[in-house]
Amino acid sequence: MYKLMIVDDEQIVLDSVRFIVENYMGNSLATETAHSGREAIEKAETFRPDIVVIDIKMPGISGLDAIAEIKKFHNGALFIVVTAYEKFDFAKEALHLGAIDYISKPITRGKLSAALENAVAIKNEEHRKRASELALKEKLAFIQPALESGFIYSMIFADDHDAETESFKRILEVNINGGFVMTVEFSNAESDAENRLGASLRNHNLYPVMRDVIKECVTCIVGPIMLNRIIAYVPCDCDAPEYERRVGALTTASAIYDKLRSVAPKTVFTVGIGKSYADPACASRSYEESLKAIGYAESGGVFHINDIPLERNFSRKYPENEERVLLRHVEAGDADKCLNVLSQIFEWLRQEYAGDKQEIASRLAELVVLLGRIARDYGVAEAASGRDFLREFLAIDDINVLKAWLGNRVRNICEEIGAIRERKLSGAIVSAREYISRNFMREITLEDVSREVSVSPNYFSKLFKDETGSNFIDYLTALRIDKAKKLLSDSSYVNKEICYQIGYSDPNYFSRIFKKIVGVTPTEYRLARISGGN
Repeated sequence: MYKLMIVDDEQIVLDSVRFIVENYMGNSLATETAHSGREAIEKAETFRPDIVVIDIKMPGISGLDAIAEIKKFHNGALFIVVTAYEKFDFAKEALHLGAIDYISKPITRGKLSAALENAVAIKNEEHRKRASELALKEKLAFIQPALESGFIYSMIFADDHDAETESFKRILEVNINGGFVMTVEFSNAESDAENRLGASLRNHNLYPVMRDVIKECVTCIVGPIMLNRIIAYVPCDCDAPEYERRVGALTTASAIYDKLRSVAPKTVFTVGIGKSYADPACASRSYEESLKAIGYAESGGVFHINDIPLERNFSRKYPENEERVLLRHVEAGDADKCLNVLSQIFEWLRQEYAGDKQEIASRLAELVVLLGRIARDYGVAEAASGRDFLREFLAIDDINVLKAWLGNRVRNICEEIGAIRERKLSGAIVSAREYISRNFMREITLEDVSREVSVSPNYFSKLFKDETGSNFIDYLTALRIDKAKKLLSDSSYVNKEICYQIGYSDPNYFSRIFKKIVGVTPTEYRLARISGGN
């Protein structure tokens, strides 16, 4: 049974249409009525009609405006418009809005029945197609994972993959002209993290859930579970600027990461993202980069290969993971964490080289060089002083002095980087606030502002809240309402003009937001200001 809504400001028309439906359409339609465009919009939110018979001309919100509003939240409804006016313009506008039929008053049983039967036939065909699509989708769901696994293998691991990849693209009906690889690594937080096989067996039952989460967040090709990793190839527009591609990839990966943590809170997830390449043949390179990004992580999180400032080569024996963590903390300006990790590295070196100062200094020489490079990259003042820090370091005879010297060097770099970052980020927020002040009267988004100051949206949102004490939307709204209050004090502007001047396109929405924040409507506020001024 389909749902029918009848909308007309004349009760006699409502009764006539309902009579025809109930007596000549059998039990195929459940009816609801509305006396105005506004009532139709409100009832449509809960009734969710399949078919709407609506008068074009009604007091207040017209039938055409009501159709446009209903379609915003319920696009599946079919509309049959009714009017006493024989004007082609009305019919043309109604058809433009998607109405399937147009009948004039007085409504006859023949015209109405024919229009309703046509609407029911359209709905039946929609349901038939939907059922057919669902059946096909259900069949494909059984073989899709195997096909996608083959696709991943052919793109990333096969030596000669072109022909095989093209075959899979035809079977999967995907149009790939470039993209990037995203690798999700997982381990049980309560288990031995080094036992990858054990982690894989324990978490193998997570694969269907993880696959569904990834697919829900992005259109991509998902490979099989391999020990404790899942590989996904994500198509993207490689002609877009690198910043946009990176932010888009990080946003998608962060959404996947958050959902995975919610469905498996005892599992540690790390998402690595490789560069995007226009040539799908470079997928294997993107895969290797995604693994490097994972290796940069300390314990969980989302990392993009382009966010790693330096690519480093480590020996197999040296505690490379600890050094990676140390360098990350240096770049974050976190001196305390750096010194803690540095102590761990020193302890390993003491035991490995039995306290041999020369061997320990030799092994740490590369770290000193890397610290100098980071200092130069971030514009740390001491990097431009001309001091030969490596020579100073190698000239130290005592191992404890060596450790203290390196600790002081790390602390100094961290403190300067922290200060530089604070100045840079504070400057970004100042620029963001200036940009908002100049553009609040048009439709601007958090993404627009973050792009203006070249900070990724997620990080900008947190930074903006920390610096201003307010999230972006609340800050923008407060700015607009403050401007509206000043304009309302000037009687030469009507409310609709003020609404448009402060960046809103809907006067009703402006009025609701104003009352929510100020406590009174714009009109009440204006009257209070005028009476107060008098």
